Amino acid sequence: MSENQSQNKAEFKIDLTYLRDVSSGSNEFMIEMIELFLDQTPAYFDQLKQYIAEENWSKVAEIAHKIKPTLAFMGADSAKESMAEIENNARSLTNTNSIGPAFEMLYEFSGDLFNKLTEVKKELEQAG
Repeated sequence: MSENQSQNKAEFKIDLTYLRDVSSGSNEFMIEMIELFLDQTPAYFDQLKQYIAEENWSKVAEIAHKIKPTLAFMGADSAKESMAEIENNARSLTNTNSIGPAFEMLYEFSGDLFNKLTEVKKELEQAG
């Protein structure tokens, strides 16, 4: 991994403040939202990876559009911004050669995100 990729990966952080706010502090609601995210989002990432490989830009834009708000909901704002850029480039057919590398960084981050959210979910379950 290049130094630049390491720096970019480090920029992807999560902040669950928004989720806590919309849940009014309800651990049960937060657990439900995290479970929904963990159930649906990995499949969306896999679909996106396939459509990028096929250079099916309309489908790339469609799936990126679906993923984007879920990233925002989980407080992964910089990842949401990267996903928005993928969506916009795919939709406008501009800089399509940058979509694959941008997605690979997001895909790598998604594993960390899913693991972190799994940990948070366990902590919330234990807290009751």
